[in-house]
Amino acid sequence: MNIGILEEIYTFLMENIGMPDLNINKENVNLVPLPNIDYRDKISGAIMGLSIGDVFGNALRKQKLKESKHTTYFLKNGRNINVLKSTEQTEAVVLFAESLIINQRFDPEDLANRFVRSPILTRDKTIKQFAINYKNNNTGWYKSGVASLENSCVFRCIPSALVSYGDFTALKLIASIQAVITHTEETAIAASIIFSTVIAYLLNTPAFSLQNKKDSEKLVDVTSKGIKGIETKVYTAGKNNDVANLYIMVGHILKEWIMDDLSIKQIIEQWGCSNNVLESVPISLYIFLKNPNDFGEALKECLSIKGNYTVTTMVLALSGAYLGLNNIPKTYIDKIDISKRILVLSNRLFELSLKNKNNNPYRRLRDQIGTERSRDELDKLLWLAIKHNKTEEYETAIGYFEELIAKNPEFKKNERVRLHIMESYEGRGNELLRGERYEEALRYFKKALIYDLNHPVILCDIAVAYLNTDDLDRAEKYARRAVEIAPEYEIGRGILDDIRSIQKKS
Repeated sequence: MNIGILEEIYTFLMENIGMPDLNINKENVNLVPLPNIDYRDKISGAIMGLSIGDVFGNALRKQKLKESKHTTYFLKNGRNINVLKSTEQTEAVVLFAESLIINQRFDPEDLANRFVRSPILTRDKTIKQFAINYKNNNTGWYKSGVASLENSCVFRCIPSALVSYGDFTALKLIASIQAVITHTEETAIAASIIFSTVIAYLLNTPAFSLQNKKDSEKLVDVTSKGIKGIETKVYTAGKNNDVANLYIMVGHILKEWIMDDLSIKQIIEQWGCSNNVLESVPISLYIFLKNPNDFGEALKECLSIKGNYTVTTMVLALSGAYLGLNNIPKTYIDKIDISKRILVLSNRLFELSLKNKNNNPYRRLRDQIGTERSRDELDKLLWLAIKHNKTEEYETAIGYFEELIAKNPEFKKNERVRLHIMESYEGRGNELLRGERYEEALRYFKKALIYDLNHPVILCDIAVAYLNTDDLDRAEKYARRAVEIAPEYEIGRGILDDIRSIQKKS
């Protein structure tokens, strides 16, 4: 993904519709792909998990049975269930994935047009209103969204992570822009960013490695900092009408749930479990973290919840991203009506993801090793240069310093290094001055002066060199400048007086 283009789009949206300023948050989530992870399997697992959550949750919603019977029916007799039809939740993800694959990049206008053309998506009230605004009000795609906290933009954002699991900058830009197409509330945008970030984090986490509360707390800490400072609004949440936003709900309250090991029933009674992102995002994360290593248990927990089947979709997307396709029971996969289509899309998304070098663990590892080797070489050059400078082997020191600066000009900005370089050039200049090689001495003094144009000692060195070449005007110019800069520098004053005395005699 071209970061420059994404940043241009985002800047345009900030100026035209007031998108939240992502630059307020200076925190960077370090997403690190690992060479021992099968990302093709993980990407397939994320979309397949989402679709399983979608179809089972939707089927549960349609059944008017008691809670225990629902769970028994779906889980113990899964092989006897007919193929289940996916809903607008899976369709939105599929459309997003297809847009990325066909364009080989993120094109928000193309995605908006796909939403409008899809009849199944208009079942979602927010997308339905977006479509009306876009088609009937003759406004641009970026001005047609709805001020909504409903969570359809959250599970829809998954492809953002599937093509950016090693690139947080690209991830947050894509996740936020895809969200604002239909949802303009900043907390909904933040929800898309954090959910995408969690998906990416789980893609980079080996299956079955989340074992305890510390692992869960680390996940929450790392991913929640990606939305810190983005939200400017707060809302009332829970039975006690606590003041909160999504960062507070995930970064603080969710952590308290984990530390206190609360039951899901307790959390729902206290905080709710609606389609509102303030409720559905933290509860989805908590349900997943309660059963991260068992896909079936996570599904069972979700199916026991009344009222919001979108949580099932979100939880199983997380489980699939973490466990991978090969660790999802085939019984569930066989019930998905578009499972083959999902696998094809997943393969194409994996191929697209490798176009971003930050997603390629081998390339990143090679670059990291190269950087470390380069740093070792630079450190060695610096050490040798300083060593020879201290032993007054100035010519040798200069050779090392010049090689160092050629390889990394940033060293010129280091004050300590600058002082050593100046000392080497001045030392070599004085050696040449004593040997009456005045023109060569001038060349080294002037190289030293580049690092500090107002250094009175070096200015006087140049003045003396010019004096020895009988260029009195230039000698007077540099000596006068040294005295103007440092009137208290007596040697400089003496040199200037001597030069002026000679000028008068001549």
